[in-house]
Amino acid sequence: MPWSEAIIEQFAIVDFDTTEERDFYGPFNSLLVDIFPSSEHYQVSPQPKLNDGTLDLAVQFIVYHRATPIFFLDIKAFRSLTLSSTRASADDQMRQTFRHFSSATIPSATFYGLSAFGPQFCVYSLDTVTRSIDPPGVARDLTIVNDIAPENRWAYNLFEPSGEAKLREVVNAVKEMTKNCDNS
Repeated sequence: MPWSEAIIEQFAIVDFDTTEERDFYGPFNSLLVDIFPSSEHYQVSPQPKLNDGTLDLAVQFIVYHRATPIFFLDIKAFRSLTLSSTRASADDQMRQTFRHFSSATIPSATFYGLSAFGPQFCVYSLDTVTRSIDPPGVARDLTIVNDIAPENRWAYNLFEPSGEAKLREVVNAVKEMTKNCDNS
């Protein structure tokens, strides 16, 4: 089922060549509110965070179900996807967020996060039992510059059928887990 025309329009008006990740905040907020509606007890909460330890503020979107965090989204500017340093930073931020949430009780077996460079995204997940993160990290080489977050990880595009299907698959898995938590 394709995204609504309103969602498609919101992304279409963003200049994908922008260097400002905040240009994608509104469209992603609308998308998250659409797929995690408040009528089903979800809340999309934009949270400020420091960007790479600098004074630049960025926004991370956290989705809650009845006050329990169940999903999160980090966004970068689309044009920075080609920069290995920005991908490494995005990967580090995802892993740091998982470390933050893993110190609390997560009521499901899997906790999902999405790293997006504009419409391109990578699905991350934390197995709450083994505490392992997928995709696995790539170790930094101490003597050469290596790519610790390969560009092909962000293989899904929101507006291609496979990308939309992948995001809906993750959302459905998250919603199924919240149902199981409600029944506990």
